[in-house]
Amino acid sequence: MASSLLKEIHLIVGLLPRSVLGELTAVLARTNSPYGEALANSVLQPLNNPRFRRAISDMLAAWKEDSSLGWSSRELAAAIYSAAYTAATIRQELAVELVWTGPASSGLAIRRTDQVLLQLIRECQKDLTLISFAIYKIPEIVEAIVAALNRGVSLRIVAETPESGDGKIAFGLQATFGPEIMRRSQVLIWPMEKRPANVAGKYGSLHVKGAVADGARLFITSANLTEYALSLNMEMGVLIRNQELAGQVLSQIDQLVLEAILVPLPH
Repeated sequence: MASSLLKEIHLIVGLLPRSVLGELTAVLARTNSPYGEALANSVLQPLNNPRFRRAISDMLAAWKEDSSLGWSSRELAAAIYSAAYTAATIRQELAVELVWTGPASSGLAIRRTDQVLLQLIRECQKDLTLISFAIYKIPEIVEAIVAALNRGVSLRIVAETPESGDGKIAFGLQATFGPEIMRRSQVLIWPMEKRPANVAGKYGSLHVKGAVADGARLFITSANLTEYALSLNMEMGVLIRNQELAGQVLSQIDQLVLEAILVPLPH
């Protein structure tokens, strides 16, 4: 297939609504003929949207100019249908949603950080990893975590502590999670002796914030697990539904544990 036709098929699959694509492929398949002006007119005539007309017209022109395969309209319809199916599958396998906390715009329906995080925890069935610099005063999150542990979810927490962070944060994990969550979870820290330092002797921080649920959903956010970050601050993040990306984050953490860069929190 000529590259120009490939390009035009790709463009219309990304542009046209499913209903318009369905009507287009139905007409092409039903006609089952070589390119012709009558066929082109029958495809374009019902379209009122000028962008749709222009995109389909460009694709039909590319089909007309491609004589290498001698495709009929039915074969073109099959190519369009296949491309649309592949694009829909890719969208399902990699879905990205913007997450926001702060002043809301009435024109955008964006979910809040706390809503997304609570949904992740409440829907998690197997394993959950939470990563944060600061963790403090999040009773609703704590309640959801306890419920997840009670239904058998394996929980791993990667966090800064006053000791590991050389006093950069004031509150330890015990104050927020209590003894039950601490006892039933794997808690990992980044020891000071494992951290790089600059010439002035200043150490790096564990500044990652996010969550991974069931190895398939990855939440990356600017928000710490704190009351202010989840309700008052201006914070932004993305929720990604993709096994490969979620798996990469988990593999990175596993490798850091293997190399003893992340270690269990001493009791």
